[in-house]
Amino acid sequence: MWLVLRCYGIQGLRDHIRSHVRMAEAFEKMVKADERFKVVTDRKFALVCFRLRSQDKFGGADKQAANRLNRRLLEEVNAATSGPYMSSATVGGMFILRCAIGSTLTEEHHVSDAWKVVQDQATIILRNN
Repeated sequence: MWLVLRCYGIQGLRDHIRSHVRMAEAFEKMVKADERFKVVTDRKFALVCFRLRSQDKFGGADKQAANRLNRRLLEEVNAATSGPYMSSATVGGMFILRCAIGSTLTEEHHVSDAWKVVQDQATIILRNN
């Protein structure tokens, strides 16, 4: 912690954290703007939890099938060579993707690029499903 405070200073650290929270808010808005996706819980600081919506909207699928689809989306997003790395969680039997904005060098264009990768991979998966 000493090194971080020495490098950034108190105000610099505050600004850095606030910047990441703003970028997470922007990512959350992008997710909400795409009807194929759903934010599954309130954003916490710079963490956005989301998933492809229930597949009922896209031709019917059960909970396990929807979880497999979201797991596949995560795998494809993380396999994209120019893409982001996202993590996952299972909450109440529901598989969700987690986008945590926190890398030191992250900028707004990285966040929009990451969302583009998610959208592109979702398009491919839904088309082939």
